[in-house]
Amino acid sequence: MGLLFVGGVLIVNGIWLLGRGDDADVAIFNFLTGIITFLIVLWWGFGGDASEGTPFNAAGTMLFSFTYLWLGANAYRGIEDQRSFGWYCAFVAVVAVPTGFLVLQTGDVGLAVLWWIWAVLWATFFVLLGMERAEYTGSIGGFTTAVGMVTGVAGYVMAAGFWPWA
Repeated sequence: MGLLFVGGVLIVNGIWLLGRGDDADVAIFNFLTGIITFLIVLWWGFGGDASEGTPFNAAGTMLFSFTYLWLGANAYRGIEDQRSFGWYCAFVAVVAVPTGFLVLQTGDVGLAVLWWIWAVLWATFFVLLGMERAEYTGSIGGFTTAVGMVTGVAGYVMAAGFWPWA
């Protein structure tokens, strides 16, 4: 369920980067997705499904939660200078690469590939925001939208129980 919302928010954020969205509206969906994914983190960490592998899953999902909560706060407040958030995205990109390899060890090829796609996506946010390379905004907006579509489909397939690597 969490990845379905992540896919949706990535689509909305990509369209927003393309100049076709309002800061306040984008903030709402980012807050909603950040809260949903954070509740998933709490469930995995402390709820009835807590098991040996769930702290790893919770930590990875928390990267998403903080991303969307921080972006939602910046959009709501109309923050122009997002360099600090860009550097956070660099951190997440670096963490996402080995996460993909660790997930691959579990046999979930699809989720591993998603982690590597997300690593590239977060790296592009670092370039855009941390390095202040606004000339790439359109390309990154399009890429974000495409990654959102892939993520949303993957989340839907997982939630429906048809993920081939489950």
